Amino acid sequence: MMAKGQGRVGWVAVLAFVLALPWSIAGAGLLPPMLVLLAIIAFPVDARFWRLRAVSMPLVFSGLFLAWVGISFLWSPYDNPEQLPKTLIGIPLYVLLALRIGGLRGRWQARTEAAMIFLVIALGLFLFAESLTGGAMTHAFKVAVEGYDALPEADVMIYVNRGLGHATVPLLLLAGPAALIAYRAGGLVVGVVVMLLAGVAAFSFGTEVNAVALLLGLAAAVLTFFWPRPMIAGIFGSVAGGVMIVPVVLPGLIAIMPQALRDALPLSWVWRLEIWTYVSGLIRAKPLFGYGLDASRPLNSEMELAGYQIEMLPMHPHNASLQVWLETGLIGAALLSCALVFLGGRIASAPRLTRDQAVAAAWVLVTYVSLVLFSYGVWQEWHQAAAALAATAVLFLGARKPA
Repeated sequence: MMAKGQGRVGWVAVLAFVLALPWSIAGAGLLPPMLVLLAIIAFPVDARFWRLRAVSMPLVFSGLFLAWVGISFLWSPYDNPEQLPKTLIGIPLYVLLALRIGGLRGRWQARTEAAMIFLVIALGLFLFAESLTGGAMTHAFKVAVEGYDALPEADVMIYVNRGLGHATVPLLLLAGPAALIAYRAGGLVVGVVVMLLAGVAAFSFGTEVNAVALLLGLAAAVLTFFWPRPMIAGIFGSVAGGVMIVPVVLPGLIAIMPQALRDALPLSWVWRLEIWTYVSGLIRAKPLFGYGLDASRPLNSEMELAGYQIEMLPMHPHNASLQVWLETGLIGAALLSCALVFLGGRIASAPRLTRDQAVAAAWVLVTYVSLVLFSYGVWQEWHQAAAALAATAVLFLGARKPA
């Protein structure tokens, strides 16, 4: 039986997952505006949705963190304010949309789950084909439509692999929850296919961070299967602790790294080590308030590495913890850590938390944290939007309410 009043949100949910396919194939850059528009369409008008039964500490600290992020722009050396609305308006709308879609039940939940499975299978097959052909379709599009024909072939392939690496992120985040949803519905084979397609994509296109995220997410999911509630609390607590201590311990770990190990790393990871060392020095110079939102952009410098002239801070530190510290300081890092601790406690103690839901939550969190800890900028809205879609899948795996 269809739940009353869910038609508007149900259509939004189906559209979100169906339209996410072309936007993900295009590199996921158009996911954020689509989800913002759909969140506005699904905006709750019933006053009961906004009624708080008790003070929500995760909500309080999350709100304080976002407010501090916005305030920090006042002393940022970067004078373009475009990131402000993307972060201060975009993130709450992504969360709102995930809660609205995740609250669907009955036929609309089934329809949304079908659209989700369609997305991961179709996106996975596209990326599988691209992995076999060396990105032929994406290459042809960039040359014929985006005007990359004037660039050397090696440079074109850099953009091709970057776009396909970004397209893999929504698949990675959704793969775990979608596979569990398929398994719960009796589709074991479908769930296995989803995971295999995610695995192929993660190890393709020269994007090592996707492979690392897949392996860490899988390990977290397996452990959470055996110890659901302790693992959820432990993972959130570990991430919160990491936010606080990474800038303190990372420079020392890099300094004592054996030269043989450093020489064995791919050049992109050696570059990361140089970025992290440089950023850690900047943090020590201004630890309390940070340099302000988006300050990573103008704080750049250059050095020579393996015969190449490289940037010391190319747009962002490629490490979420360092970026939070660099731009919002100790205050921002502490607020974010508190939000994570309280959120982890809230989820771990939820009465209707199921084993499947705990496994899915661990998969999404660890995969996402791995991506932003080792590569992507923490404020980049395209992966925030992808995470919001994955969060809806986690919500669907909760215990079913009695009729």
